[in-house]
Amino acid sequence: MRHRIIIHFGELTLKGQNRREFVKKLRQNVRRKLQAMGYGPDNGWDVVAIHDRMFVEVPAQHSDDIEQVLQAIAEIPGIAWLTHVHWFSAKEYDIFSPQPELDFLDQLIEKLGQESYRDGASFAVRVKRADKRFAIGSKALEQRLATVLLKNTPWKKVNLKHADQFFYVEISSRGMAVFTNRIKGAGGLPVSSTGRVLTLLSGGFDSPVAAWLMAKRGCNIDLIHFTANHVRANDLESYKVSRIARRLSEIAGKVRLIMVPYTHFDLALMDKGLDYDLMLFRRFMAKVASRVADELHAQALVTGDNLGQVASQTLENIVSMTKSIEYPILRPLLTYDKDEIIALSQKLDLFEVCKEPYKDCCALISNNPKTRTYHDRLQAVEERFFPDYDELIQQTLDERQQITYLFGQRQAEKPRAQAVETTASSEPGDA
Repeated sequence: MRHRIIIHFGELTLKGQNRREFVKKLRQNVRRKLQAMGYGPDNGWDVVAIHDRMFVEVPAQHSDDIEQVLQAIAEIPGIAWLTHVHWFSAKEYDIFSPQPELDFLDQLIEKLGQESYRDGASFAVRVKRADKRFAIGSKALEQRLATVLLKNTPWKKVNLKHADQFFYVEISSRGMAVFTNRIKGAGGLPVSSTGRVLTLLSGGFDSPVAAWLMAKRGCNIDLIHFTANHVRANDLESYKVSRIARRLSEIAGKVRLIMVPYTHFDLALMDKGLDYDLMLFRRFMAKVASRVADELHAQALVTGDNLGQVASQTLENIVSMTKSIEYPILRPLLTYDKDEIIALSQKLDLFEVCKEPYKDCCALISNNPKTRTYHDRLQAVEERFFPDYDELIQQTLDERQQITYLFGQRQAEKPRAQAVETTASSEPGDA
């Protein structure tokens, strides 16, 4: 018997001629996640894609690590569900003989029954016989295995339709797979299959969830954060937004966090007494982010905006920010309410770090922000009061800092010119 992790695809099953590329991306992401955890090909772990699923071959010496690996892989976008399978190869077990010897199966079902028993719970056995060379019919084998459980384990209640615990046996031409619980995956599409986006990351709940939603739709995600002051290089990794970026990387793979100070804009705004300070600042962030997006070859910006949640996120203000740049700005949380966002944050293990006290940059700019602004008026204010806008942006970018994670592991930073060149010439997932 071998141990395997079987991975079933989500939306990938609906893809046509380009399905192979989506599967290739998912396999690559699973392999990189395993390598980051110390389970690479050198240790005997292999990831194999077949017709309608993928499986991870687990070395016998690592069988105790399967539960940890299952939970980690389940976070990777593109997976519908996965499970730990006990695999009996048709080459090693004579399952297609006229009278197959199934003592090994009886013993395994009894063992799984003992391990999974819950007081008062019900069970059912499900057999899928894809290869009809197997001599025993599905119903007959279900009855046989149910009898083993009733006689030799504490399980006493059978519920064929709504059981608390299912025992699955699937028989194909390759062999027999036996498993119990299915773990729900993240769904969506594999990261690196649909493009690259740059998310404006704050220290709150919304923007990290927005970034995750884009990763779930197959995007590579990079992050930009505007800091109130310069962060010392030695403090970068302990910084709150860095820990948010690291957690997102554990799910989405390679994530770059670019941190830029907004002090130059703050000084330029000082003593001008403008009524539109918050929206001018949001437009400034969009303009800086669009310059970074150019360098990273991102195709869109992403924000955590939620319609009507705060003064800066009225429809008029959202339009004013959108018109300030040529890049599209995606807002995946636009129709979510706060409870839904918090629930997703908790699901993603981001809640605790996101709730830590933090001075959000927008809160520092304005105490009484305008709820209705208009692009033409704001553009006129910018032209009048910020005649050297391009220089202001460049001064800000000159003081940027970057930290990069790959599946939660910090990576060495390349010189910026080299990094930009690499981004332009490499595959999306390798940038």
